[in-house]
Amino acid sequence: AQYTFSLAFDTQRLHEMRMDILNEKGLGGLYESIVETSGKELFASLRAITEYLENDPEGDVIVHCVQGKDRTGLVIMLCQSVLGLDDTTIVADYHKSEVLLNGNSKTDGSAAAHIATASKTETKGKLNKGFFSGSPEEVMVGTLSWIRERHGSVLGYLDHIGFDATWRKRFLAVMNGGGYNMNETTGSGSMNSRL
Repeated sequence: AQYTFSLAFDTQRLHEMRMDILNEKGLGGLYESIVETSGKELFASLRAITEYLENDPEGDVIVHCVQGKDRTGLVIMLCQSVLGLDDTTIVADYHKSEVLLNGNSKTDGSAAAHIATASKTETKGKLNKGFFSGSPEEVMVGTLSWIRERHGSVLGYLDHIGFDATWRKRFLAVMNGGGYNMNETTGSGSMNSRL
């Protein structure tokens, strides 16, 4: 009821409530929200990568956003999943942003450490940027788990957003043409710098 009232009469309060909810859910909640509400945009990104490399087989792709870890991390995770990389590799690759963003390798890296530090500066109704500054491993582990709970698998999620088997086959064809090496026995692979 308070949400409905705020929606109709107080847009500032509604914004503050949204920020409080986002702060409460943290980085994992943000990723769940992006995955849940931005399927069209994620599909468009995967399609653009595929079509670009089909048109320029010698080209490389740079994927970026403001911080280079949230939307970028999700797009790269989806690409790596299509390529058959295992979760350990995907999570470790995502976590590399932690060191790069912080400029050192002494970062604890745990979500608990980020929340403990960030909570010291929490302000009701305002986004607590400290909650969202890192790329802790457990956030990507949780995101992969959440996708599987909702869609059965990452490939099931990709089907859901339209990046179906036909698109994945095209993606794999351009990646294989660009030096992606897939181990048929383990299902894992390694990339030469295509992404």
